[in-house]
Amino acid sequence: MGSYKIQFSRIGSSTLIINWPQIISIEISENINQFIDHIKANLYLEEVRAGYCSVLIIYKSREINYEDFCKILFKCYLDLNDSISIKKYVWEIPVCYDDSYGIDLEEYSEKISISKQEIISLHSKKTYYLHMYGFIPGFMYLGGLDKKLFIRRKDKPSRNIIKGSVAIGGSQTGIYPSDSPGGWYVIGNSPLNFFELGKKKSPVIVPAGDFIKFLYISKSEFKKIEVFSKEGKYIINKRIYND
Repeated sequence: MGSYKIQFSRIGSSTLIINWPQIISIEISENINQFIDHIKANLYLEEVRAGYCSVLIIYKSREINYEDFCKILFKCYLDLNDSISIKKYVWEIPVCYDDSYGIDLEEYSEKISISKQEIISLHSKKTYYLHMYGFIPGFMYLGGLDKKLFIRRKDKPSRNIIKGSVAIGGSQTGIYPSDSPGGWYVIGNSPLNFFELGKKKSPVIVPAGDFIKFLYISKSEFKKIEVFSKEGKYIINKRIYND
């Protein structure tokens, strides 16, 4: 059955939001992702968007009213089987931390009083949980950052952060899937394509709920992988996650 106390709120004629306890944690994200998997085939659903502690749902209000749909969703939540083990993977994402890609690395190093080499070591040795996608299509919100690397977001956001930039903001790290303004500190870049419309299954590479491990690569390796990625020939290494 569902493990948390959840609350339903109506925010539009065909939109509702379900709130979990307002705590950012892997356990709550897992519970949310399991719930979404359980309801995604529901005939009344139009769209589902996950947050850290909430799920926004757009539904067919002409076919079912708010109260009845909430009852259905709540029953689905109660029917969740917490004992079900879902296979998770760790995806190895290549990243070049050279200053030419980590354009904020010098400034970031000075602000947190940690050497660039230690930043790279701390960042690349952790395994990160993919809580959700947001901000822009394909942007990964990754949890598990070493506390030594926490930093306030930039007071003045950058006008253009290039595609593939690996960055840190607050207590999180993430990857920019396309060129975009942003307020996070860029410490490296990955040569992969993280968001592609038109894919048969999903426009994203890694499903929410899986894990990311950053793999340190050189500038020359970056160039080679970039070519393979553009040609659709690069295969990301992944392994089964064992906690």
